[in-house]
Formats: sequence, structure tokens, C-alpha cells
Amino acid sequence: MSDNIFAEFLETLKKLDVDLKESQVKVANEAMNVMKRAAVQNTPVGVYENKSSKSTKKGKKKSKHKGVKRQGGTLRRGWHLSDTLTSKGTVRKYLINIVDYAIYVNNGHRLVTVIEGERITTGYVPGQFFLEAAVKTAERALPWIYDAEIRRVKAKHGL
Repeated sequence: MSDNIFAEFLETLKKLDVDLKESQVKVANEAMNVMKRAAVQNTPVGVYENKSSKSTKKGKKKSKHKGVKRQGGTLRRGWHLSDTLTSKGTVRKYLINIVDYAIYVNNGHRLVTVIEGERITTGYVPGQFFLEAAVKTAERALPWIYDAEIRRVKAKHGL
């Protein structure tokens, strides 16, 4: 679907006789900004309790607040966009997450327990698939991004 829309977009720009590279860069930047926004919003944040509990001599549980508060959101803060790369009529921009465990949260992972030196799979944590959801969001936004760019070009050239 997006290939047809992109082909129509390029044809319209060629008919308007404008700089294609500038428009391609603007569209790529806007689409990737939409994708990053969606990825950040869909990325889960860890929830931590701010208590530690100890048992007293009589067996009662005693809770006390620790001085250090744990904060989640490392995975969410890890999203970054690369610079826009252009070569031979191609425009590239990448959305990356610099947190090393991001792929495991996105795709899911197995749970392993070591019993007598042997690693046994004891379960599976399903993936969150926040990156795939961000890609779909950006694909749905492409027609509006293309239309906005065509309107901008027409206004710039007085068409």
C-alpha cells in the first residue's frame, strides 16, 4: 500500500518540477519523528516498589522505606534517531534503541533456570512488540505527511 502512495507522491513532485531530495528528506524526517513518538509511547516502563521488608525475631514483617528510589523508564529513554543519510537518490534514517535488553522486551524471551549445572527453560515471557506498533503508526501517517509536503511545495512555488 505505501509503495503505491510513495510512487504517486514522487510523480506529483516530478510534475511540480521541484527538488526531490529536499522533499524526500523532509518526509523521511517527519515519518521517523512519528515513529519515534509512537515507539516511546508504546515502550513499557518498569514499576518498582519503594519498600524493603524484613522479618523481626517474633516473625512479624517489618516494612521500611529505603532512601534510594528506583526509577523505571531506561528502555523508554533509549530511543534515538540517526542522522538523515542521502546517497544516489535514496534517503535513510534509522530508529534505534541503545538499551541492550530492548530486543528481549520487544520480541519476548525464554526464562531459564539452572538445575545441577543444566540450563532448563522454565517459561516464556511474551514480547511487547512496541517497535512493530510504531512502524504501523508511521505507515498510517504517511498519506498525511505526503499531502502536507505537497501543500508546502505548492505554497512555496505559488501553485
